[in-house]
Order: sequence, then C-alpha cells, then structure tokens
Amino acid sequence: MVKRLEYDEFVLDELRKVSGTKFNSLLDSLLVPNSRLYIRVNTLKTSPTRIRERLPFLHEDEDFSEALYIEIRGPSKLEERESKVIVDKRTAESVMMGANVYRPGVKRVIGNSRFVNVVSENGIIIAEGELVNQGNLAVKITKSMYSSYPLSDLDELKTGEILLQGKASMYVAYLIDPKPGEKIIDMTAHPGGKLTHIYQLEPKARILGFDHTKRKVQDLRQLTQRLGMHIETYLADSRYLYEDFRISDVDKVLIDPPCSALGLRPKIYDKKNKEDLINLSSYQKQFINAAYKLLKKDGILIYSTCTMTEIENERIVEDERFELEEIIRFYPMVHDITGFFIAKLRKRK
Repeated sequence: MVKRLEYDEFVLDELRKVSGTKFNSLLDSLLVPNSRLYIRVNTLKTSPTRIRERLPFLHEDEDFSEALYIEIRGPSKLEERESKVIVDKRTAESVMMGANVYRPGVKRVIGNSRFVNVVSENGIIIAEGELVNQGNLAVKITKSMYSSYPLSDLDELKTGEILLQGKASMYVAYLIDPKPGEKIIDMTAHPGGKLTHIYQLEPKARILGFDHTKRKVQDLRQLTQRLGMHIETYLADSRYLYEDFRISDVDKVLIDPPCSALGLRPKIYDKKNKEDLINLSSYQKQFINAAYKLLKKDGILIYSTCTMTEIENERIVEDERFELEEIIRFYPMVHDITGFFIAKLRKRK
C-alpha cells in the first residue's frame, strides 16, 4: 500500500483537535476530490442564465447565484500498461482530474510504447493516455482516475465571462461585504478569485491587490483586464505596506496567507511536519501585525486559509487588538468542499 499522507504526530494531533471522532474520515477525504467543480460567473459581463443556456451541463448552486458547478465522476478503474510517464506532484493532481500532461511536469518516461500510464512520483497510476508530440503537450489523456468536463478549455473562460473558483473561497467576499467608496486591500491577492469577487459585488469600492512576485502581479493584471475590472494591483511585500506605501485608515483588509494547504484535495501525496506548521504560523502572524497598522479604528479584517489546524487559524486570530466577530469552518468529510477557515475581526483601537 502506497503511503500518500506523510504527517508527523504533531500535524496529526492538530488535525485530531479539529476533527474529533471524524479524524479517519478526514484523512480519507483528503485523498479524493470534491464532488463538484465550480466556476463563478462574472456578472459584470453576463449572467448565470445566459451561461447555462450555452453550457447546459452546468448546474445552479444552492447558495450563490453567480456559482455554477459540474459534477465530478469517478473513481474509474484504470488498465495498467508497460510504458509509464512519471510526473511531478502538481501535474499528478491535475491529471488525476482529467487534465493533459505538459512537458514541464514530466519527470521521466519508462518504456517505448505509444500508449502509457501516467504515474505519480510515489507510484500511483492516475491516468491512461497517448504520447504525443504537439508543442508543450506530452500526453493526451484518454481516461483518468476522476473526470469532469474540461472547463479550462471553455471560450467563456478566455473572454472573462467566467472564472474557476472553489465554493469555499466564495464566502470570503460576502463576509467582507464591500460598500461604495470603501478602501479595501487584499494583501495576498494571487491568483485573484477573492479579489475579483469583491469587485464584482461592489465595483464602486476602491480595491487594491498586492503580491510579492512580479509574475503573480502580471497574472493578476491579465486576469482583471480579461474580466473588465478596474482593480489596482501592485508588487510588494504586504508585511511592510504601512512603511513602504504609507497606507493607513483602510476600511477592510483581506489576508489569505501562505499556509499548509491541508484542506486542499485531492492529494496524490502530501508531507508536512511540526516545523512546517510552526514556521507558517510565525509567518502568518506577521500579516496580522501589518493589517493592524493599515486598518482604521473599527476596520474589518478577514483572515482565510485553505487549512484546518488551530495553530494556523484560531491561534492566529486570537489577538487582543481585534474583536473576533465570526468564524466559518469547512471540513471536506462534512461539507464535501475544500477544508477552509474564515474569520472576521474588527480592530479595537
């Protein structure tokens, strides 16, 4: 049996604290995908009704009018072949859901047959496919462990009428509740789902997005341009915005900091230890400190992560400088979506 989750006792204890008697179910749930793959309709360009007329395989969500989804099928039984293409973790988790294999994700090729299995580095067969020689495309997938409609190929995605976004993260913009004229900062804006959702709910707010690498900021600018949204995006280490940009008296701040991503699924494999969580926790606190300097009195801070541990969540937002107003938690084995944490805080003084 291939071991897919390599967590030390510290990490396992952190997960036990939040899952209780459902601990084993939690671990099992991390190995399979959500049953739904979501898109968000850009209602500034079109409507969910018009999208569904063109794409009738999409279903209406029960909670958000702008959210549509397609059901994920699987797991499928895969035939083992002699030739194999070994791929990295990120590629494996995409191919597991039906994506093709592109050359940057290939680690090595075993055998010389045209028809191959795609295999993760830890030995999991995740797909069947055909070797091709088409630019960057390495393997065209014919059958994968899980599958759905290839949403990433839709023209509506390229025109900015829709974008891919998980349902759990859609709660964030509603909790921010943007109002006309408010100054709202997303301190860690890439890949842009929450940032653009805030604008979609209230285009008359002044919304600024920051990220710390040039490539991510370029991605954000391309996304906002494609969606037709006027959002200011800047290259910066958000922990020092108060000093570097002289920003203060902000109405609302969103932090979605780097985290252990223990709530993301499906995991073809994952490895985390005590040191990882302690280092991330220390890093996350730095963003809270920065947000305090940016916010005006009674300003709102939204803190969200795609992980489930208390050390990265409750212990981060337990801060006497803020009043904790609301916490939302999602568990994959309970809610059938990404494991997610959202907290709403108000600056005291």
